[in-house]
Amino acid sequence: MQQTLKVAIIAGEPSGDVLGAKLIAELIRDSSLPVELIGIGGEKMMAQGFNSSFDMRILSVGGYGLDVIRAIPKILWIRHQIIKQIIQFQPDVFIGVDAPDFTFYIERVLRNRGIKTVHYISPTIWAWRYERIYSIKKSTDLMLCIFPMEEAIYHKEGIAAKFIGHPLANSIEFDVDTQSYKQKLGLSGIVFTMLVGSRKSEIKSLAKIFIDSCNIISSQVPGATFVFPLVNQRIGDLFATTIKDLEPKFKYQVLVGQTSDAIKASDLVLAKSGTVTLEVALCQKPLIITYKISKFTEWIVKRKIKIDYVGQPNILLNQAVAPELLQGDANPENIAKHFLELYNDKNAQQTMITKFKQLHIGSAQENNNAGAKAILELIASP
Repeated sequence: MQQTLKVAIIAGEPSGDVLGAKLIAELIRDSSLPVELIGIGGEKMMAQGFNSSFDMRILSVGGYGLDVIRAIPKILWIRHQIIKQIIQFQPDVFIGVDAPDFTFYIERVLRNRGIKTVHYISPTIWAWRYERIYSIKKSTDLMLCIFPMEEAIYHKEGIAAKFIGHPLANSIEFDVDTQSYKQKLGLSGIVFTMLVGSRKSEIKSLAKIFIDSCNIISSQVPGATFVFPLVNQRIGDLFATTIKDLEPKFKYQVLVGQTSDAIKASDLVLAKSGTVTLEVALCQKPLIITYKISKFTEWIVKRKIKIDYVGQPNILLNQAVAPELLQGDANPENIAKHFLELYNDKNAQQTMITKFKQLHIGSAQENNNAGAKAILELIASP
């Protein structure tokens, strides 16, 4: 008789660590057996009793630059080692959390060995590189979808999929009490939250642009506090050193591990393009989106992307709700101009907030542990 539920799970970056931790907690709560876990994860997953076989930060490399090239040998070695460990472990299920370039290959190998596989969070095949769905079909027994339209896309291709709601939409309150979050963080007055990125490469490429933008904005809104929440202490220390060296002319606060609270405490947000823009939208905060990548990366992306927007809220709403200032437009003068225009236009803010509220309602799912239930049903199936 089976004594434990054996689960292998891999998350490749901080956002996946958060998702993995929540899924682990749900599986532990809903399983009739004790849950035994192996794989790769971060601090949030380890707080749930998970032991990571390797440092997740090695996998958290983005873009197409030299940092990625240097990391490839180490990543390939880790991939080889973790596959061996999982096959030896013989889990009831393997769950790949985001990080598709890393986890889909592992899913395919394990599935060919007779191990059931789940992928949590569909890649944005509806935005670019739809052809990935054909390799997904060979890798994944069940796709857990966070947007309602994704389920139908997978079913059309004969792939089992389940809409489980967006984890942020399920966890963020519909009416954020901004003042209470300001008090929680020891803030008062006008608060502008600056989301500069979670990777070392993003701090290097975007920090100066953000800080120079804040210098201009603060000259027009002199009483504002600029809050910079960073994902962990390592990135926080890097940014703290960077901003100190640039001698900012505004009042600021650097926070570590308090991104959600900082967003909820804000009156307006400037964010680098990425998943965090959706969190801002679900918190119903006025938003400006910006990003700047290398010319080489831009060339690659333009050959693959099939949509008109880069910000997740705009993609999902299929309209330019939040301004997107990218590449040449991502300069301090232009960012500050758009930021101040939005700050001074309360009607524009309210229109944006109304659209974001609609997005929040559409992305939520009443059953807050639907992911764990779907995984347990897969395990129980023949």
